[in-house]
Order: sequence, then C-alpha cells, then structure tokens
Amino acid sequence: MSEESKRITQRPVPLSRIMVNEQTAKVYEDALETKKRGERIAWSTAIYVQEICETLGVPVLYPENHSAALAAKHYGEDLIQYAEGNMRYPMNICSYARINFAFADKLKDPNYEWPSPAMPLPDLLLLANNSCVQLTKWYQNLSDTLGVPAFFIDMLYNFTEEKASAYKVKYIRTQIEEAITALEAFIGRKFDWDKFSEIQKRSALNNKLFKEIIALNVHKPAPLNGFDLFNYMAPMVICRGKESTTDILLQLKKEVEENIKNNTSTYPVDQEHRVFWEGIACWPCMRHNLKTLRNLGINAVTNGYVTAWDINYEPTNLDGMAAAYNFASTNSKSTPTVARLRSDLIKKFGCKGMICHVNKSCKVMDFHVFGGRDLIQKYTGVPIVNFDGDQGDSRSYSEAQFETRIQGLAEIMKQNKEGNHA
Repeated sequence: MSEESKRITQRPVPLSRIMVNEQTAKVYEDALETKKRGERIAWSTAIYVQEICETLGVPVLYPENHSAALAAKHYGEDLIQYAEGNMRYPMNICSYARINFAFADKLKDPNYEWPSPAMPLPDLLLLANNSCVQLTKWYQNLSDTLGVPAFFIDMLYNFTEEKASAYKVKYIRTQIEEAITALEAFIGRKFDWDKFSEIQKRSALNNKLFKEIIALNVHKPAPLNGFDLFNYMAPMVICRGKESTTDILLQLKKEVEENIKNNTSTYPVDQEHRVFWEGIACWPCMRHNLKTLRNLGINAVTNGYVTAWDINYEPTNLDGMAAAYNFASTNSKSTPTVARLRSDLIKKFGCKGMICHVNKSCKVMDFHVFGGRDLIQKYTGVPIVNFDGDQGDSRSYSEAQFETRIQGLAEIMKQNKEGNHA
C-alpha cells in the first residue's frame, strides 16, 4: 500500500453517529430523572425480552453496554482493580461483571464522582441467560448485594437444533407470560397488550433495518468500516423497541447507500483485504486494533457479534418471540451451527481471512473459536488467526502479538491473492 493511500483524512462525524450519542445520553438522563422522582428503574442483561419493560414504561439500563462504554473510555482499569482488590473478585470472571460490581459498590458512596455515562442503582433486575451462563451468578450477586429482586427467564442451550423444539418454546413462553404478570404486580401498572404489540412491531422493523444495513457491506469497496457496526449496536441493545432507533437506522442506511452510490466508504484507506472479525470488540484496545488493520489495508467488513441482535419473530406471536430469544445469541448455539453460520457470512461478504478475538472474559465464545476453526477452514478455505484479548480488561492484550498475527494474516492473504491472479 502506498504512503498516499495510508494518509488519513479527518472525516466529519456522520449525523447517524450524532443521533446515537444523543439517544444514549437521553436514555441515561431519563433513568436519572426517573430515579430522582422516586420511581423504579431496571438493570437488564443484553438480550432480555426488552419489549416487556418498554410496554410498562420502566427505564432500563444495561450493565454490559455500560461496562463496555467505561472500558472504551479507559475507566475500566481502575474499576477492575477495585473489584479485584477491595472486593476480592477473581480476575478469571467476566471483566464486564468486575467493572459493574465495582461501579455498583462505589455508587453507594454519595460523594463518588460518577464516570460518564452515569448509571443510578436499580430497583429491579431483568435476567436472561441466553447469551451467557455467568450472567445468572452475576445478577444473583447483584440481587443479594443491592437487595433488589431479579426477574429471571431461563433460556435453554441448543445442542443440535437449528429450530427451537416445541417443549423449549412452551417453557420459555410460559416464563415470558409469568414475567409480565410478576412485573405488572411489582411495578403497579396494568400491562397494555395493544402497546406491547406496537412495540413488537417497532422492534421487528428495527431488526429488519439493522440486518439490511449490515448486508450492504457486501459491496466492494465496503461502504462501512466494519468496526462501525460495533458503534451502532447500542441502539439495538438499549432501544430496540423505540422510534428513535428507527430514525437512526434510516439515517445510517441513507448514509451507507450514499457511500455505495459515490463509491466511497467510512474506511479511510484502500481496502486491500476483506476479513471476518470473530468475537466481541476489544474495547480498551480498539484504537490499536483499527490502526494496525488500517496500516495493512484490512477491513473487517462484518462480524458475528452484531448478529446477536437478530431477534426475528412475527409481532403478537409469543411462541415466535420465545423461539427467537432462545436462539438470539452465539452462545446459545452449538459449535457446528456457529461454524456454519460464520462460514456462510465469510462467503457472502467475500472475506479472504478471519480474525478471532480469544476473549478471556467469554469462555463459550472462545470454545466456538477453537472448536469451530477447523470446520470453518474446511468450509471456506480462508486463513484464520487468533489473538489474545479481553472485552474490558486491557491486561490480557498484547500490541506486539496483535501486530504480528495480523501481519502474518496479511502476508498469507496477499500470497493467496497473487496465486489466484496467476
């Protein structure tokens, strides 16, 4: 790649990103104002049935999303040290949990200066274990230490199924109905089933738009820097059932389509190689990730993590909703299923390599990496490299290792490209 093509032009922040920032700020501000009025707010796992509390009008904040934001802003280091030192949590549990435990403990101090975004303590917890079994103990711990109830929907792991079994659908649907009844009683508000239906429709629309935007990156050159998709996950996590998310996604889609029309991209240099990124973002080290990839002309055009918000069901169909939430996360599927899905995406997006984040905080996803690697290479033939890291703890990441692994991948992809041309 020439030095000219490596030169970065400072681009204006797109309107869609400004809208995301404004939406996120409003979510936290609304929760703080609600708390000040003495009304209840909730903390929730990332893939709980968010349509329930949206219907009940209860502000919901997401510790996983919040911990990721703190880690990206480098507040995580101090909170992790506090969790491991003062609170005596071991370093082998999820870094999001360690950040959240420390943050929750510090919130008890009225003089604590909250890092942004500020998140008040919850009055109730919403727990679903479809994305991580460790969430169960995380939220049980919060429930015990904060003295607040947890409303738990138990999802079932899918060992071989490509479609939810009837007994699983019935089991999860029953829990959704029970959660609605229990939350209705706890919050003291009548559940509005018509409003619930409208929120389901809004969630379905937003899900459709997000999938369409991701799919647009099949174009060459890709209209998006693939890491941009991580930044647009926030509306799908914390506001999937809101009209403001529809506005953001429509604006983003317009921007992406404009890039396609003009043969431009948010990726700032020539795209010599297209790759698939496997795993959660290494939030504290994303700047170094991006710089290394950019210097080698590598665009991670898509990734498996963003597809976790593909919760697709027919509005008003509780059976469909139960099945969709049960299969939503990578961590709820078997390794052969994940390997096939990843292979299909690699082929669809024209990826010539795969980068796997061996995330010290996410053992199940790591198992998919090691267990599925041979299957993916068999299905696609692309070279695959792993690097060590963590979604929130920068101590697990080595800049030298990342650079060496990515340089090696770039060399292999270049050789493959030249061989194909020959």
